[in-house]
Amino acid sequence: MANGCKKCDPHEICEECPEWIFTLADLIMCMMGLFVILWVLKPGTTVPPQQAQVQDEAHERFLETVGEIRGGFGWVPDPSSNDPVDQAILRKRARLAGPGERGASSVEQKGADGTDPEVTTIRTGRQAAVGTRLLFEPGDATISNETRRGLRQIAAQIRGHRNVVLIKGHTALDDFAEGATAQQKMDLSLRRAQAVADLLTASGVEPDILRVQGCSTFEPVAQRAYTAEAQASNRRVEVEASATLVEHLQASPR
Repeated sequence: MANGCKKCDPHEICEECPEWIFTLADLIMCMMGLFVILWVLKPGTTVPPQQAQVQDEAHERFLETVGEIRGGFGWVPDPSSNDPVDQAILRKRARLAGPGERGASSVEQKGADGTDPEVTTIRTGRQAAVGTRLLFEPGDATISNETRRGLRQIAAQIRGHRNVVLIKGHTALDDFAEGATAQQKMDLSLRRAQAVADLLTASGVEPDILRVQGCSTFEPVAQRAYTAEAQASNRRVEVEASATLVEHLQASPR
């Protein structure tokens, strides 16, 4: 045993001050900091608006940190959950939406199916394509049960927001008999997009944020697709939530 530790250098270990004591001190300081944050954020305390904003931002960052820790263990936020951590992470993703910020996906990425294989979009830009594959049977604009489930997920993410949402219908070559006119191809793509818009509206999405477009056969995800399976990915609708607010496109009252 040493003859008493008069003054220890933190970088030098002696028997009276083992190495773990410094780790314990750091943990105690972190816990004290957490308790201070929780005390500041406790409800029922009247604070000035400016201080309240600072507290709200601190609370939001705290929730985001908790979400990032959960994400390290494979957790994925649920859009239908009321958990504040889920909601904080979804808000963060909405702020950062763009290429490479789509969050975790349960769909295995198998190859270059356009720029985003999960949602079959071929555009890059400021839009964020959300949801799952929204596919249709040949020559039909009826929404299947699988597509309906995907649209419910999309509605949960965009409901209540005021961003312009683009709904783009597409058709494939196997949608039509040989000799189909350009107008027939465009009409089917528009009917598919309108069917999706109607279901989103019925799910609580405000209709004035939706923009319906028909793209006919001009934007296939799978080029030179000759089999039924390959053509299926072209019979689709894309839902893209843009960064533009509806109010920015409306004339200001004079």
